[in-house]
Amino acid sequence: MHQFTPKKLLAITVVSACLSRVALVFAIFQIAKESPYGLVIAIAMFALLHFFSQRLSLELGGKAKENLRAYFQDKFLSTMPVQDREQRGMPLQELSLHYMKTVDLMEPWYSRFLPSVFLAVIVPCIILGVMFFIDKLTFIILLITGLLLPLFLFLIGKIAKKKSEVQWQSFAKLRAFFLESLQGYKTVKIFKKIKERERDLEIAESEFGERTLAVLKVAFLSALVQEWAGSLSIALVAVSLALRLMNGSMEFSVAFLALLITTEFYRPIRQFGTAFHVAINARVAWG
Repeated sequence: MHQFTPKKLLAITVVSACLSRVALVFAIFQIAKESPYGLVIAIAMFALLHFFSQRLSLELGGKAKENLRAYFQDKFLSTMPVQDREQRGMPLQELSLHYMKTVDLMEPWYSRFLPSVFLAVIVPCIILGVMFFIDKLTFIILLITGLLLPLFLFLIGKIAKKKSEVQWQSFAKLRAFFLESLQGYKTVKIFKKIKERERDLEIAESEFGERTLAVLKVAFLSALVQEWAGSLSIALVAVSLALRLMNGSMEFSVAFLALLITTEFYRPIRQFGTAFHVAINARVAWG
């Protein structure tokens, strides 16, 4: 899978996205310092870099998709002899649809998942380094909770992978049944079995819908866990900052700065969790 990745384009995308997050953190510093000119400059830099990174991520997915299409066309459709296609147990039409579906599922892997993997590691590390010099207790809370979120994603991801495999098998069954019905339509019509064929097709479609709904339920559960864990972590930081403000052991500007930066710590991790389910579908399709 990684052999189709435009590595230079991926590196530029990650760097621009990381710089946009750095500009956002810089803007938060300007808010704490009450510097309007610096805030405007930082926000403009963030908007420009964020737009640039989004454009690059779309281009990254498009380039990878072109590489995948060329690979499938040359490797499987052009150079593979007819008897090898028959050994795979698929007619040529079904095999072509299989490759087209795989390419469509793989595109978000390159445009969304791969950049989010690097961002989920680099950006929190940058924020942790900044937080270490701002507030040690908040640094410890972020470090512990930042390690727990990937663990939750891993546990839910194991369930999501099984559901996605079942969904993909159901889709393959529906696809094969539909193509078989189209190819044998004249025979079915001659023997007056159209109603029975329609009923079987509805059953296969309903089964595929149920499998898809099961995957969506797991994705909803993952999003719920991420939001719950992130909100709880931010609440812990807010409570610790409030207690120290009440005791007079911390200045308001420092606490305000730490709280604003904390919200940005979990954003790349949440984006990674959202793209994680896309990656599971792509991985199952590729496998």
